[in-house]
Amino acid sequence: MRTPHAAVEMVTAFVSTLVAGMSLLLPIDFAWSSESTPLQLDMLAFSVPRAIAVGAIIAVLIAVFATTINHALAAWGSALAGVVIMLINHLAGHGASPVAPLSTLNFVDSIAGGMLLGGIAAAVLRGRMQVFGWTLGALTSFVVSAALPVAHAANPFEPVPAHLPSVDYPPLWLIEATLVLVAIGTLVNRRRTGIERRAVELPMAPIVAGMLYIGVALFGAQWLAGRTASGFDIVLAVALTAVTAMIAAMLLPRRDGTLVLLAVALSSVGSAIVPTQVPGWSAWILVVLLAVGILLGFRLPAPLLAMAALALLAVVGALSSGDHGRLHVAAIGAALALTGGFSFGCAAPRYNPTRVLGVAIVLGSSVVLAVRGRGEFGAAVIGGTHWSSGPPPMAQSAVAYWMALAITVCCALSLLALRHWRKITGTPQKPVDSEELPKDS
Repeated sequence: MRTPHAAVEMVTAFVSTLVAGMSLLLPIDFAWSSESTPLQLDMLAFSVPRAIAVGAIIAVLIAVFATTINHALAAWGSALAGVVIMLINHLAGHGASPVAPLSTLNFVDSIAGGMLLGGIAAAVLRGRMQVFGWTLGALTSFVVSAALPVAHAANPFEPVPAHLPSVDYPPLWLIEATLVLVAIGTLVNRRRTGIERRAVELPMAPIVAGMLYIGVALFGAQWLAGRTASGFDIVLAVALTAVTAMIAAMLLPRRDGTLVLLAVALSSVGSAIVPTQVPGWSAWILVVLLAVGILLGFRLPAPLLAMAALALLAVVGALSSGDHGRLHVAAIGAALALTGGFSFGCAAPRYNPTRVLGVAIVLGSSVVLAVRGRGEFGAAVIGGTHWSSGPPPMAQSAVAYWMALAITVCCALSLLALRHWRKITGTPQKPVDSEELPKDS
């Protein structure tokens, strides 16, 4: 049953995960950032992937912590603490000088975003409306990050050009609105207990799986980015990613690993085919397609179909790699948004920390982006911001697509193995109109 309370929680979940996702994906930036020293900008550039990884792991830890305590105050309180820290960090940043350490401010922002992401997941993920809002907000943060203005300079380590506008996201007014919504939710739900179903495998399973995959992905991406990758290096990186994804999926209870495998495939394919920048006018169209994909996934829970669609996108990208017109870029972005929403909608994990882990995987580093970044962005790829230094070499661009395809195929095979080894008997899934989420994918 859809109630006004559930609708309010859906809106709160959407806004909260949107803010949390942007705080993780986007390097912190203020009006005075362009006046910072090259050293400060250099340190920010190299700290962003680590900050994202730390924030993603904290999100999983907070979700597991709140689930284990099984009290609403722990979940809502964690989310409230996260958004308060974020607001203080941004207020302090606005009043700081160009000598302030951008990398430290960015780490604090990522930690706060992780607390908000994990806390709000444990607080509201009880029905389809809340899951829809939470998932849409998290995926929308990717679209917003890709649609924001980016810096363009021949040398990424020189001060940002004066003509570059400040990209202060998430904006203060949105953080403040999130604070109000989360504070109200904390007050209303402060005495509620029994927020999550229990499992003997929790709480360690999502924590171990998250630290394993996120850590290995960060190491693999930085390893590839720091060398001239040979064919053997690329094969080794793909194999390491696929094996780690399968181990992480098998660590989770029942078939919750389905979302992990879909998230790894989506992260790889998205890293290969996502446009370097999404036109601002198309952002809301992509958000609508994300919403349609999520709802379609609720109606048609078919993870293997999602895997097939991701593999098809990688093949199309590999066969048509190179410079393309606006129509091709728009079609690729639309297909990726629809498929990404469907992937998260059709995977229905039994335990909420698994949903946080799925988003954390997509937020984190990717070996595909490391290879693509070297050829396409020239010098550096930092979260949602890049410095462009020329057109992409055709060969290197195609390698990223084939890497994404190989990882997706491996994830599909792991999904088949997971379904075979974790055969589950019981009642079929309830229809979409039910407030109770399906037990398994």
